[in-house]
Amino acid sequence: MHRRHALWILLLCLTPLLAACGHPWKTTRQAVPNPFYGKGRLAVVPVAFLALEVGDVSEADWMAEKDAEQRQSWQEDKAGINEQFTEALMAEAASEDAIVVKAISAADAPFFVRANVTFYEPGVFTGVFNMATHLKATVQITDPAGRVLDEILIEAASPATLFNPSTGGRARDAARQLGKLAGRYVNHRVSGGD
Repeated sequence: MHRRHALWILLLCLTPLLAACGHPWKTTRQAVPNPFYGKGRLAVVPVAFLALEVGDVSEADWMAEKDAEQRQSWQEDKAGINEQFTEALMAEAASEDAIVVKAISAADAPFFVRANVTFYEPGVFTGVFNMATHLKATVQITDPAGRVLDEILIEAASPATLFNPSTGGRARDAARQLGKLAGRYVNHRVSGGD
């Protein structure tokens, strides 16, 4: 009786750990059969910021409180987020089975990776009170016509530290993490994963 009881206690203790062993993305749509298996050429389009929420307000409401210099800085941060996401995705996905290129035309690849950043928490660094920067994105793999085949939700955070005090630097770091996750997903699907 004690062995069975001990086994149940062990399983209850391990359940949270086992639950955390899944993929670092949430799959919301996945084409069956897998259209990417063995067809590892994809093109990545620039990151979108459609319906972006900044903290608990819309991007438009957040921008309404900013001056011209701050608005320009945010546009530069968005360009940096796109650049870091794209570079990390391309580097992470590069393998024998997959290659991701920058999209220029519909003929670039049979599939396209489209990321939309849906949430941004800028965070804060004061030296006394610090809050990490968070990004959440929806990543879709589509055919050239834009039909969604796969869709995942991913998120990343970059801590506010003495070595990374700026919101723009943290946003770029979080975008790089998102790009790596998206690249891992591409490799997962191209190699036959579900």
